[in-house]
Amino acid sequence: MPPKYEDGSKKVTGHREAIRYKRPGLLSDGVIFLHGNIHIARKTQELLQKLEWEVWSHTHTLPNLDSKHPSGTMFSSNSDVKTAVESWLSGHGRDFYQAGLNKLVLRSDKCLNRFGDYVEK
Repeated sequence: MPPKYEDGSKKVTGHREAIRYKRPGLLSDGVIFLHGNIHIARKTQELLQKLEWEVWSHTHTLPNLDSKHPSGTMFSSNSDVKTAVESWLSGHGRDFYQAGLNKLVLRSDKCLNRFGDYVEK
């Protein structure tokens, strides 16, 4: 198991090595990195971009995703995960997605204009 580091970019590198060790071949399929903190250091952002990992913010930054969230659910296959996600996504109307996208644009703009520094809602 890779050691834990203080520096976020070293944590990412450690995660990458753990994936390579535990799930050979998975890195070539692409990685979605679920980040628990939206305020990522620029060095870490650059590394994630270099690794071509897709980065998602944790759901606590998106409160509407917490409703009916399958917390603690263990899925036996990727197709089970896909089915659960598709079911959740189809259960929301157009207004839900439009409101979420509008908030995303505003918050992303604020964050980018402050070079990743903390942004109040």
